Amino acid sequence: MQQKTKIVTAVTVALAVLTLGSGTVVQMHAANDVSSVGQTVAPTSAKTDGTTLTATSTSGTKQNYTVKYDGNSDQSATFQKKTYGTSTTAEKQVDYVGGNTDGASVKLNKNTTAVVQGTMGHTYVHWNKGGWSVTAVTSNADAAGTPKQFAKQVNQQITETSLPKGADTGAITVYSQTDDDEANSVTWQNGKQVYKVSGTTADTTVKVAQDAD
Repeated sequence: MQQKTKIVTAVTVALAVLTLGSGTVVQMHAANDVSSVGQTVAPTSAKTDGTTLTATSTSGTKQNYTVKYDGNSDQSATFQKKTYGTSTTAEKQVDYVGGNTDGASVKLNKNTTAVVQGTMGHTYVHWNKGGWSVTAVTSNADAAGTPKQFAKQVNQQITETSLPKGADTGAITVYSQTDDDEANSVTWQNGKQVYKVSGTTADTTVKVAQDAD
């Protein structure tokens, strides 16, 4: 019986690390599970003008986890970490847009020039900031402000408070209008790890990413 126990134990250890075809590494030890936001790099809460998002649930493992946030005015966000087999595979998960984008130029401040494009009822203002690409999207039906004004607000936020410093590359896509589907996103790569924050509003989505450890 002792020999059989050893064989079962050996099989369990062999299955502890499973590499899937997608390149994602999954750790199967129960001790590797995360049950609180303190076990992740995600912030406990994130606050912008008039809005506070607070972590309400955490699930997954140290390599692949999800943190859910809720806030006032039905706002929400999700923080995800995924680990891939190689840094090359991880890099491909980030929708980085380079600086060779065609379009009319617009100044966001004295150091930042963006490119403006319009298609399908939306105006896209794109610029690069270090290893990050930023795209601010405004609906042409939004009478609350201009695409340039919204892009300036986004640029000011990421200028005043730094984005995750460990990022090899990153991409931000945010919308001027609130989206119930958490369409706003901030994604960045750090080696084999990819982190993504998605949320209902632009400023809170960016703030959750900025407050990550």
